[in-house]
Amino acid sequence: MGFGVADLVVTYFLKSTVRAFLYVMSSGWERTTAIVTGQVILEPFLGCPSVKLCYKFDLNGQVINSWNKVPLPTMYDARTYAASFSHNMPRIIRVNPKNPQETRFFELDQ
Repeated sequence: MGFGVADLVVTYFLKSTVRAFLYVMSSGWERTTAIVTGQVILEPFLGCPSVKLCYKFDLNGQVINSWNKVPLPTMYDARTYAASFSHNMPRIIRVNPKNPQETRFFELDQ
């Protein structure tokens, strides 16, 4: 296993572990429908790629723009994942009731 592969695996494992923790910690947050406004593939120098999913949602008549990063094991997976989101696609997100700017997106909520 070369250094490039090792850092990818370790980084993906760590980011996935953090996302699992955030999933549990945000389980009591409100769910709402958001509209996908864009997606960006983030390719780091070291580590695993991520997809930054951008979306907007309405909260009490106010439109809020937000985003969430999703780590993926390879660039191929990141490209495929990013391509699966069309513009204006509705998705379910979690919104922190104490801070509506803080949101989370999880495939398991869909």
